[in-house]
Amino acid sequence: MRFLDWNLVVTAHGGRRHDLVHALRPIVRLRRAGYSEVLIGRTADVEACFAAIAARTDEIFATEVLARVVPVTRTFMIASEIEAQLVVETAALLDELAGKSFHVRVERRGQKGIVQSDRLERTLGTALVEALRARVETPRVTFRDPDVIVAVELIGEVGGVGLVPRPLRERYPFVRL
Repeated sequence: MRFLDWNLVVTAHGGRRHDLVHALRPIVRLRRAGYSEVLIGRTADVEACFAAIAARTDEIFATEVLARVVPVTRTFMIASEIEAQLVVETAALLDELAGKSFHVRVERRGQKGIVQSDRLERTLGTALVEALRARVETPRVTFRDPDVIVAVELIGEVGGVGLVPRPLRERYPFVRL
């Protein structure tokens, strides 16, 4: 399924999508995601891809073309019961959250009137805290420089989830949530 074959969400600054695709063509193949300035792509090695993007990042590219890049590890079709589905999808990340501070960030494109990002962030965060407590872990939710951010990307009828650790955010300024 081609529409599920992605692990990067790449966003261009306004009106610069074509420039972004052209600039990153030697690094990663990007395709339109159905929303203005939003692209998706697949790379076998996220770290190597990010290093290559960072090497390409001249001042104009960094400030006027590339807005952000978010990695995801799982992609899926969005079900009608989106909240319950996302609780299950993010629960798969519990092992990697144990002992770390975190918060959930939802970026929604589409699903207008169906999904409220802030409400969904609270629902998923609460579910993760409860699941960690059930494992006798002490969850630490923080919005100020957490160890990891649980990234939830909703793009029309597809979604992706992943963890974005602090070292990745520190090393690559274009990894923003």
